[in-house]
Amino acid sequence: MTTTPNPCPRPTTPRSRPGITTGPRLHDTAGPRLHDAAGQHPHDAAGRRPLDTAGLRADGTAGTRPDDAERAAPRSLRILLLLGTLTSLISAALGIRWLMAPDAALFTASATPPPLLELIGAGPLYTLQIVVALLGAVVGVVGLSRRPGPALAVVGGLQVALFGLGFASFMTLAQTGYLIALSMPILLSAVGVLLVLQGGRARWVVGVPLLALLILGAVAGAGTIAHLASMILPSLLATGPLIVATAHFVVAGALWAAISLLALRDTGTLRALGAWTVRRRRILTLIAACGPLPYALLRLTWLTPWPLLGGEMAAGDPSVRVWGLALSTGAWLGVLLTIGLIRPWGEVFPRWFPAVGGRPVPVAFAAIPGFTVAALLCFAAVPVMLSASALGLATALEFALVFPCWLWGPALALAVWGYVGHRRSTIDPRAGGPASARMGA
Repeated sequence: MTTTPNPCPRPTTPRSRPGITTGPRLHDTAGPRLHDAAGQHPHDAAGRRPLDTAGLRADGTAGTRPDDAERAAPRSLRILLLLGTLTSLISAALGIRWLMAPDAALFTASATPPPLLELIGAGPLYTLQIVVALLGAVVGVVGLSRRPGPALAVVGGLQVALFGLGFASFMTLAQTGYLIALSMPILLSAVGVLLVLQGGRARWVVGVPLLALLILGAVAGAGTIAHLASMILPSLLATGPLIVATAHFVVAGALWAAISLLALRDTGTLRALGAWTVRRRRILTLIAACGPLPYALLRLTWLTPWPLLGGEMAAGDPSVRVWGLALSTGAWLGVLLTIGLIRPWGEVFPRWFPAVGGRPVPVAFAAIPGFTVAALLCFAAVPVMLSASALGLATALEFALVFPCWLWGPALALAVWGYVGHRRSTIDPRAGGPASARMGA
């Protein structure tokens, strides 16, 4: 007996048993389940078991909870908090020292003490310094382990108000200008040598003439330079501790200003302001570059028979005229560096730079000194105007034009902010580096 095969065989499926799945289900496409059909934790791509809700792996080993990274402060903020906490501890130690030994208080004996010191007195100021500094140190330590909040911004604002503004005076600006002026001959000599060695066409246009002028001036004015050094250097050495203390409070105020802004950077207002600075960064940079121009031009008049803002001393002493030229050169350096925020050589080092020529300029390389100088100018704006107003309305207006810190400082801060936003926007995620690196220097 023969059998005929069934032309339409019935498809057979394996018999389902409890606990065993026979294939993918429709609802599996919605995402992975916490457990498979056998009640086991699925493995991840690396073969490890996932974290359970208690922060431990299913095999009992410790792990990191997914929200731990969200609770911690960003890395850049943690670095600033470490530095800010350190400056607050130093400020607290200085306050205790000055409160216990009034004769050692540097600002009390200064020729131009901070206006806040004259307003409330030494004892209350140094007591307030200790309290605010310790509060900043405590909040800084706490902020290292959690996301920034409004409390961090408030405490940071207190640090800025006291250490940045409260300890600023006209000497804050003057001492900075003197130090820059003293460093200008060394800086110009280094630039001239580098241009001669690697400058190409700039070797003959800038490098050789610059070195020739420096050598000629040093030989012809050796006596004048020696006399000037004998007047300036002893004064700076005598006020060295005060200069260091002033620099400390400027840096502390700048650090806490940056911390406060980073703590609030996720707010809509700051995001909108950051985008606005990027769009307007060129005009903001030009405004900031004009800040040192009145002082630079005024000091150049000391080389003429009609020196301005120098009096009879500038007219009769050649060494004072040379000092005016050095001060003017420092101001012109500020103009040049500010313009670099919108020029290609502000994004890529010029070819004649040793070791780094042709490489992208790190954003922090321009941002840190730029924001620090902007903070110094903003801090000095009020004391400069208060000191000038005590001499009359005409003097106050003159100082407002010659030292326009009230405009220069905020404009420089916004210009640097726009530079940082622009540089970050040029990062090419596909190339892994800044697009500006492809630009010529």
